[in-house]
Amino acid sequence: MHWAIGALALVLGLPGAATAIHLGLLAAASLAPPRILAVPDPPRVRFLIMIPAHNEAAVISTTLTAITAERRPGDQVLVVADRCTDTTASIAREAGATVVERGSGEPPGRAEARQAGIAYALSRPESWDALVMIDADSEIEPGFLAACEAALATGAEALQVRSEAALGPRLLDQLALAASSIQGIVMPRGRARLGLLVRLRGTGMVLTKPLVSRFRFRAAASEDLHYSLELCLAGIHPMHVEQARLRSLNAGSWKVAGDQRVRYEAGRMDAARRFVPDLLRRHDRASLEAAWFLMTPPFAAAALSLVAGTTLGVLAGAGWLAGGLGCLLLVLAAALLVGLAEAGAGPRTYLALALAPWYLLWKAAIQVRAVASLGRGVRTYAATPR
Repeated sequence: MHWAIGALALVLGLPGAATAIHLGLLAAASLAPPRILAVPDPPRVRFLIMIPAHNEAAVISTTLTAITAERRPGDQVLVVADRCTDTTASIAREAGATVVERGSGEPPGRAEARQAGIAYALSRPESWDALVMIDADSEIEPGFLAACEAALATGAEALQVRSEAALGPRLLDQLALAASSIQGIVMPRGRARLGLLVRLRGTGMVLTKPLVSRFRFRAAASEDLHYSLELCLAGIHPMHVEQARLRSLNAGSWKVAGDQRVRYEAGRMDAARRFVPDLLRRHDRASLEAAWFLMTPPFAAAALSLVAGTTLGVLAGAGWLAGGLGCLLLVLAAALLVGLAEAGAGPRTYLALALAPWYLLWKAAIQVRAVASLGRGVRTYAATPR
């Protein structure tokens, strides 16, 4: 055995191994039957549905139409037109929404837009019980509000609905579906089954009025993740609501998708730097799992880590190491297959995975960009161009 190469294989493979074990456990847990917490005849909840929108004229009408079809008497719709230069505000008003407009001189960022909407809602005389955050490019499915109302009746203070990528014919759409099967189905399902922290994902999160009065959105990137971790440190764990579902449009190009992912990963790295020490000090399983998630690489980087470790293990003549890392690579693949099955993915999505090697390299480049971005300081990112 060549010890130097074997040591390098171990170092390269360990990060991916940690992710594979994590995702493997969550995928296995996601297959367990859900805990049924039904409350007969749940009390009426008045929802305030808030949509932060920056130049979303091309998509917001579809979003509002789906909400209007679900809206009940007493529910309200609030659009935060965030420094818009298009007709987003007028489209929202024509659809019957209340509109708060933020001017070009106001601080940029999704967290700022969310807080502006919350401040307006808390100052108004109209009564509401819970806030539903929907992105301007997301379309809720029938039964959405009723499912959220039933979940709140169990005593939950925060909810995250099932959030998936929109269906579409492009390769980018298929790979987005595969990614959302992990992030939007396997991980929240597994965490819910194990009593862990279900992460809020921005669109499709529901917060009770006392909660939004107590906590603020403040991070420049991945503000929903930071908010989730603040809730975790306070002992508040959002509930995953499988019956309430939405789908969000995918980026229009690989460049735009790459910029989105850089924002998410930089925000996640910044969250790790800020929250991991406090999470580890809590010594409860939800906090420890959240720290594990933050300290380990995402799926694609983990797959590359395991491929590199396995290859070097073979070159070093360390069969035990290569075999162990190779098995964990299969665990990672199995977690993805579980997600695809739970998402009801079609043949196109499975065929798109044939381009997985290219996709993994694309994601590796995104990780490098995210690290470089973090080194320059986390900045506020612009909204997705349409």
